[in-house]
Amino acid sequence: MESFFQLSQQYKSKKNEVPVFAFMGEFDCKAFGLDTILKAFSDYKNKYLENGSLWLIGEGKDQQLLSNLIVEYHIQDFVKIKPIPTGRAKFDLLHQVDLFLRPSREEYFPSAVLEAASVAVPSIVSDSFQISQYIQHYNAGYVLEENNYKQLAKLMLKCLQDIKYNNWNVKRRNSLRMVNEQFHWNKIAAAHQTLFEQTI
Repeated sequence: MESFFQLSQQYKSKKNEVPVFAFMGEFDCKAFGLDTILKAFSDYKNKYLENGSLWLIGEGKDQQLLSNLIVEYHIQDFVKIKPIPTGRAKFDLLHQVDLFLRPSREEYFPSAVLEAASVAVPSIVSDSFQISQYIQHYNAGYVLEENNYKQLAKLMLKCLQDIKYNNWNVKRRNSLRMVNEQFHWNKIAAAHQTLFEQTI
């Protein structure tokens, strides 16, 4: 497996005309806040009438529930469910995303956020994440003050404004800096060791 640093050298910053938001991981609504993502995106599209698409990349026990919610919220024309590719194809897919969404309720250290950052994709994360302090320090995305759909929708709108009117490439470059300066594999291993020690 290539390091995050090696990957980050191979993907240049880019910007979509219509923003692509994405989640990647296990389809577990309770743990990872996928219900929050869908409700927030519904507000983004149907209340605020903004352009954008949402990719749910993964599989899991709640896939049918997600499909039902997508129809219930009338966002089926704007949401795509995709399998997680393997190897380099996963990073190629992530690189097409503008903002990675991870409003988890039960998670300590989301490696998927680092995978997204390694290809210059900023994230929205819960403030309870250990990684939230790095997102704030590096200006590498956004941190939810409250983990609910209204706050998430507001940050998605903030992202859209930043893409339109500010230098979005700054956040992309900052995501790369965060990974390269803070999250080499030895530092990731140390973080997981800390988690292990806290659970025994």
